[in-house]
Amino acid sequence: MNKYLSILSLALVIMFIAAATSIAQHEGEKLSTEELASQIGRSESELKEIDNKIIVYNETIKSNPEDADAHFNLGILYEKKMKFKDAISEYQQAVNLKPDFIDAHINLALVYTERNMFGESINELKQVLEIDPQNVAAHKYIGRSYEKTGMLEDALVEYKKALEIESNDPELYCYLESVYFSMGRLDEAAAELKKAIEIDPQFKLAHLNLGFVYYEQGKLDEAMEEYEIAIGIDPKYADAYSVMGLVYCQKKMFDDAIAILKKAIEINPSLPDAHNNLGFAYWNKGLQDKDNNADENGNEWKKKAMREVTIYKGLIGAK
Repeated sequence: MNKYLSILSLALVIMFIAAATSIAQHEGEKLSTEELASQIGRSESELKEIDNKIIVYNETIKSNPEDADAHFNLGILYEKKMKFKDAISEYQQAVNLKPDFIDAHINLALVYTERNMFGESINELKQVLEIDPQNVAAHKYIGRSYEKTGMLEDALVEYKKALEIESNDPELYCYLESVYFSMGRLDEAAAELKKAIEIDPQFKLAHLNLGFVYYEQGKLDEAMEEYEIAIGIDPKYADAYSVMGLVYCQKKMFDDAIAILKKAIEINPSLPDAHNNLGFAYWNKGLQDKDNNADENGNEWKKKAMREVTIYKGLIGAK
């Protein structure tokens, strides 16, 4: 989903942000307990419970350093706290102690992916396929790493291998669609999403992504229909409200865009694209009023626009 939101708001980012930006890769230990709880969607009491479990597993490992399961479980706990270096260390120890520990290999690969270590991730997943050539997750996540590094044809191959093994996984059709979308093959992208929806009509992400495809094709009414379906499935689906705002902007219905984008932010104040898109709506509302000779609040619209973009930049870690 982030892929699409980034694509759809790319022009907006260029409009408002002149300087280059970078995404901060936060490690949990660099955040306060309150910040970490907010970022990972857990309460402070839940984080304390995780800390207590970490103490228990460290004691277990101290008494039995060769307990691969304990290392694995400790890795999961560190990952939950975004302590990725520690998670990697524990998963590595788990697979060293138990080389055929498939779940540990996969979790290790996913943490590598989280840290943009795609080569290491692929190598780990290939070890899984040596153990179990029919492992769907390994093919799927190798495909994701290929996709993230721009190796789109290789990604397609891996996703299709996964579908040969498990043809009823709607998520896999979304992954295929993601590659076709990046290739500009929008009709094929839409076809894959329709397969996902046929398998699971309540798969809100498939409806959301199909809306994105329609948006790119200029089919704004069809896009809006898909977003409405997604919201019907999950009335608190902030991403759907956010991209619905883009459709209203495209139709120059800026008042409606502003209202719906405020709804997205009310649901999820930390959704970067909602703030960026709201900034775009404010900016264009000001331009529209100017064209209609009703721009007495023109500067106010600009101020609101820049405020939202400032929030956006803060949320993505832009300098």
